[in-house]
Amino acid sequence: MSSFDTGHAGVCTHIPIGDLMDLRETRSQTLSHDGTLIACISNRSGLSQVWFCDPDGGNMRQVTDLPERVEQIAFSPVSNDLLFTTDVGMDERFQLWVLPECGGQPYALTAAPGVQHKWGAWKSDGTQIAWTANDRDPYLMDVVVMDLATGRTERIVHGTGFQEVLAWTKDGSGLILLDSTRGTADQDLWLLSLKTREIQPCLTSAGRTMFRSVKLHKNGTGAFVLCDLGRDFHEVLWLDFSDMSVSAYASVEGHDIDAFALMSDHAGLALAVNHDGYTRLMVTTGKQAELREISLPFAGVITSMSCAQDGDLLYTLESPAQPPAIWRWHSASGHCMQVSPPVPGKVDLRALVLPDVARLASFDGTEVPYFVYPPLGEKPVAGWPVLFIVHGGPEMQWQPTFRADVQHYLSRGIMVIAPNVRGSTGYGRPYHQADDVAKRMDAVNDLLTLASAVAARPDVDAGRIGIMGASYGGFMVLAALTTAPQQWRTGIDIYGISNFTTLMATTGPWRRAMRAAEYGDPVHDADFLASISPVHALQRLSAPLLVVHCTDDPRVPMEQGEQVLSRLRGFGHPVEMLRVEHEGHGFSRISSRQLAYGKIADWLAATL
Repeated sequence: MSSFDTGHAGVCTHIPIGDLMDLRETRSQTLSHDGTLIACISNRSGLSQVWFCDPDGGNMRQVTDLPERVEQIAFSPVSNDLLFTTDVGMDERFQLWVLPECGGQPYALTAAPGVQHKWGAWKSDGTQIAWTANDRDPYLMDVVVMDLATGRTERIVHGTGFQEVLAWTKDGSGLILLDSTRGTADQDLWLLSLKTREIQPCLTSAGRTMFRSVKLHKNGTGAFVLCDLGRDFHEVLWLDFSDMSVSAYASVEGHDIDAFALMSDHAGLALAVNHDGYTRLMVTTGKQAELREISLPFAGVITSMSCAQDGDLLYTLESPAQPPAIWRWHSASGHCMQVSPPVPGKVDLRALVLPDVARLASFDGTEVPYFVYPPLGEKPVAGWPVLFIVHGGPEMQWQPTFRADVQHYLSRGIMVIAPNVRGSTGYGRPYHQADDVAKRMDAVNDLLTLASAVAARPDVDAGRIGIMGASYGGFMVLAALTTAPQQWRTGIDIYGISNFTTLMATTGPWRRAMRAAEYGDPVHDADFLASISPVHALQRLSAPLLVVHCTDDPRVPMEQGEQVLSRLRGFGHPVEMLRVEHEGHGFSRISSRQLAYGKIADWLAATL
């Protein structure tokens, strides 16, 4: 069990999915250089756009009204110019835009809709920006620098794989690059000299390392690096630029630090520490004895943090019963206040359900954590029906964030089980790597072991257990349905992987090397990839299947869902497919979410 106090207050049934979708989300706050304005991303209009609010709360106003979503935002370090990124149909070929001085007409810095522009960083004097792009070669990300006064761009170095710009050095002479060519769990951190174009390693390790963020000290002497260099869990290291030496700065034994923010004087950090998916907020001056916890307004998950000049902390916080919102911790008083006002709706948040955290020994004794969401209403005589929801990635973790669809299922009397099978993050590197390549099906066996245990619960109807998952979670759905068909009453595959062989040929080219590192090389591991692809075993299905896929998905192209539909139709098996137009690897529009999850709710009502 989590040490947080979880449970639910009040009773209500059949909360309409539309009412839950009306609980809009606000996240990804960034503070202007003078501290007078907060920019954030909110879907209050039905699509994620840039909004402003006052630092002390309230006065939310929309400042972009584009036909497509806004994905990232970043204020200039010296002015109120705001850079943001947007794509078309969630195709992830992001373009860079600027909103000048917090108003006026936004203008595009890039205009190549077929190119992936990966936002990087502002130079400290605000005169230049840097990013990576694959316009020269669709498989490789080159480093590009733009002079904002002239609009002139310069290709600094040809990439050898997937690279990102994390930061400029304080003196503007270099860039810190993150290279994920070998995969997101086996990365390199580089220092690129803009004068010589030479690249040298910042940190070296004999083992695999995952870097989450890098923040430079204001005096330019070094950087704080969040990574798992030589450890099982993520900690903050201090990288000294004078000799490229590294030393431990902040860590929490047995737990990942998911994110951190530099305090205003750069003499301390605020840390988001992962405890069974929940966030514990801590601050430190770099000495472990001085690590202290800051109380949050409710148990939940912090997804971004930044510090104000007065020492206050801004963060995005959400929970299963609270949609994402911007909060401010006042360092002087210790008081927390919600900065972004909630959108009035029809749902009483006190009626929403919080999960419990449990663990189960899997087939080989490995301990598998999972969340149990108890349904609302009166238990049927035969027990609750159950829906398993499997997260994607697999390099992800199910966390107790806000999910409108989950609350709807609970209100309909369906228990939800959300497992973190091996391969999930948040539980240390050995657990994270325990499903790599040849061990892929061990994660499926975790899922099946858990399903058998849940079916044996006295409050569960063992004949009414369904499974749903998106992306890699969709693969897990198909694998579970074909490996143990008798276990499942129904299945829902949301833009899932059905055929690893064709996935490696059709996924966005800039992603292929990274995916090969996780799933297997399409040439060397061709036989293995074919053997674990559920598309070749669909004849084993006994449960009806709903396939949901988006037309513009760059990660798991729609051919993956079409293969499943075509084969199951050929077998005469009950299958339906919902094609969601002008969306990618997810649903950016509220209307699309209502369409998809409304269909899923109807499917569950009919089949579970």
